[in-house]
Amino acid sequence: MPSTTATARIPKWTKHVVTELSGRDPLGLSRVSSAITDYLLKGIITQTSRARYYSFYLWALWHVDKSEAPKRYAEFAAAFRRREAFIALATLQHNPDSASVVGADAVRPRLGKYSESKEVDTNFAVLPSNGMGGYGQYYGGSLYALGLTHRTEDGIDRAAPGRGEALASAFDHSVAQTRYCRQNRFQEKVIPLDVLKKSAERFSLDSLDQKRATEERELLRNLFFSWDRSEVGDSDLLRRHTLGLILHTVSEYGKAGLKPTSDSVDRYLVYPPYYYGVMWRDEESPIPYQPPAALASCYGFWQQFCAHEYLTQALENLLYCTLELLNQHPVGMALDDVCSSLTGQKFRSTLVELFGAAATPRDLMVSLEMNTVPSEEHCRAARADIGATSNKSEWALVERDGTPEEVAAAAVGLLVILYSKWRSARNEFARYVGTKAGSNIWTGIALPALDQWLRPDVDWQYALASLMEPFVLDQHDRVMYEKGRLESCWLHRLDGKIHKDQDYQPVFRSSRHWNCVRILRDIGLLEFGSDDEISITSDGSRQLRRILKSDAAHK
Repeated sequence: MPSTTATARIPKWTKHVVTELSGRDPLGLSRVSSAITDYLLKGIITQTSRARYYSFYLWALWHVDKSEAPKRYAEFAAAFRRREAFIALATLQHNPDSASVVGADAVRPRLGKYSESKEVDTNFAVLPSNGMGGYGQYYGGSLYALGLTHRTEDGIDRAAPGRGEALASAFDHSVAQTRYCRQNRFQEKVIPLDVLKKSAERFSLDSLDQKRATEERELLRNLFFSWDRSEVGDSDLLRRHTLGLILHTVSEYGKAGLKPTSDSVDRYLVYPPYYYGVMWRDEESPIPYQPPAALASCYGFWQQFCAHEYLTQALENLLYCTLELLNQHPVGMALDDVCSSLTGQKFRSTLVELFGAAATPRDLMVSLEMNTVPSEEHCRAARADIGATSNKSEWALVERDGTPEEVAAAAVGLLVILYSKWRSARNEFARYVGTKAGSNIWTGIALPALDQWLRPDVDWQYALASLMEPFVLDQHDRVMYEKGRLESCWLHRLDGKIHKDQDYQPVFRSSRHWNCVRILRDIGLLEFGSDDEISITSDGSRQLRRILKSDAAHK
């Protein structure tokens, strides 16, 4: 099997990126990513990264109904809006650098004006695009998915009896002694600045560590880890286990004298440990990582997520290099001409550099010891042999850039590596992804298309066209028609030629771990150092031990 080297290129994840599924997803590959993350992190999505919003929004729904009893939806929405504006103002008043405050862009300029006028206007929408603000735009769906809200005949959402009302009551206890609540200022549109200042700390999103918020914090922990359910479903258990994997990975980094940083969560906590079984060290060889047996099933699903993201990178890079090539041909190009141009001298020299073989697709396959369709045993061995430090690894290949030919070569190489690792994988995790993917592209659909590359009569132009036609061109058109976004295409075909409409740059889809890390920090299980280095707290260690002890039977 291929040997490894001592170094590896690192994916270009320099900041948190959220892909907008309705927009920047030209091949519909986010559908499978979302199906996996929805299953593993029910109730936590790419826009929900603050734990206290889960209790605040329940309180706002409950408190409006309890204290003002609005008879019309417009009255309810106005009362809700005042409370949402207040928590945003309070959070930024208490800590101007607080992160992920809904409506922060609208709130910060107002705070400066209010400091001069000494009066605070709370009668504004933190998100002008949605009348229910962050609840309507982000958190409402998550709260409903967790069984915390319900909607009555009047169209107004309310905190659900049981867990929902308990969290609302706990938040109320945390803030009940503030001037904002004691003086019923929530009924007023304009309030004195002093009320905001005196109430800010207890209302802040950053104040779950306060003694008065102890009950609220514990209920939130129970919510995210499903300790408050007598019968735990698969999705609740897998969310618990995903959060447990994060705690365990951070803990293992700490034991090795390392601390991942909060701005590179996927780089340290996702792809190295979940896909390659290592903890990444930038300047030294990685350290082996082994998940706890109780979390092995969850770990297997996350490995499938990573494999799908590498497939996404390969196919979207084929789209990218096609669009880049079309920049030089404004009148369009036939598919055969595109494939001929992309598989020229630089394409072949790049493959030779990477794999030592490039004359035909079969030569490339043989260089990876594949004379026939790889067996399940071969795939298992390839996953072990082509690790994070190999210059043939997915990590190294997604980092390749250059001319369209060079990008196409790296994309083809990436597909072949995935083929060697996953073509004949038959584990329960791959089967689950297949059932959820349906007709959408995933490894089980895309990788068998490479079987024909084992034939000696297949050349690179034909091989590339056999990928481009179904998985890029046809898939792009199908997705655009389904979305009804024909005006937002990246390319179109006319009179037998492909024409470019707009640029596209491939991105990794969110694993939601960025959001989870911040939620775990809010509830006191992780902490950030002065350089945003992540470490586990003593409460986090106790929570991890509880997970491993409680769920050993689920392994």
